[in-house]
This record gives sequence, structure tokens and C-alpha cells, in this order.
Amino acid sequence: MSETKPTIEDMQAYVNVEAPPHVLHIEKELVRRFLEAVQDRNPLWTDEAAPAGAGSLVPPQLFCAIMTIARCSSETGKIPVPVATIPLPRRNVLEGEETWEFFAPVRVGDTITSHTRLSDVKLREGRLGEMFILTYVAESVNQRGELVARSSNTIVNY
Repeated sequence: MSETKPTIEDMQAYVNVEAPPHVLHIEKELVRRFLEAVQDRNPLWTDEAAPAGAGSLVPPQLFCAIMTIARCSSETGKIPVPVATIPLPRRNVLEGEETWEFFAPVRVGDTITSHTRLSDVKLREGRLGEMFILTYVAESVNQRGELVARSSNTIVNY
């Protein structure tokens, strides 16, 4: 007996479904380890007296992009799809496009809460057959409710 594959209508029913919020406390040690991993020694990120710091450390935007959205699964060590409760209709996943907008700096001591939702689903025919184009939008706010970043992530599921 074969398993029925989700249709475009099945997948469109998930549009606007949101993942549980992802909360990240921006701690000095976390930023230090990130900067060490990417070998970024720019004093803007490490010197609290630097102009960007204005009395507290301001990590680079790349840190914010990686740390506020992507969470590894403690069970598998893999980064999951943006909204785990939404099934993938096909077996393979390919990163399609990712865009970021930054609105306010993130500082050490901030608590960032990210909300991710499926915003669009399209069906296309490709060389390997049907592929779903899934677009997720995430908005990240600080503890004061200020929007600090918005991202759009498109994956191809075939």
C-alpha cells in the first residue's frame, strides 16, 4: 500500500502556521565563542567602549541571523525545518534563498524572541518531478518588543 503524498491544497492549509517562539538570551560568552569560531577579531564586537557598543557589546549581524533563528536538535544535531509541525511533502530539501533585514542592534544582555511562520507555498514542476517551494518568515524582537530583525527563508522540497 503506497503512502499518499500531500497536495498543494494540503500544504496551503499550513500557511500562517507558526512555530513555538524561539527565545535566546544574548550572553557575553556566547558572543565570544561565536566570534572565536568565525575568527572575527574586530574590536567593534569585543570592546564595550567602541562606538557601536555604547557601553555594552553589540555582536555582528551575522551572529543575530544565525543564533536567533536556527536551533539544532539535541537529538540529531541537525538544524530542523523552520516550523517543525509542518510536514515536508517530499524527501529532499534544498536551501533556495534567504534574506535578512535588520532594524535595531542586538546587545549583550538582550533577550531575543523569534516568531517563525510559513508564509507561502507554491508547486512547480522540475526535472526531478514536482517540487514544493516553501517560504518562511521570521520576526525577532527584543525584550522591549522592538523589532530587531526580519528574515525570509525559501526552501525547495522535492
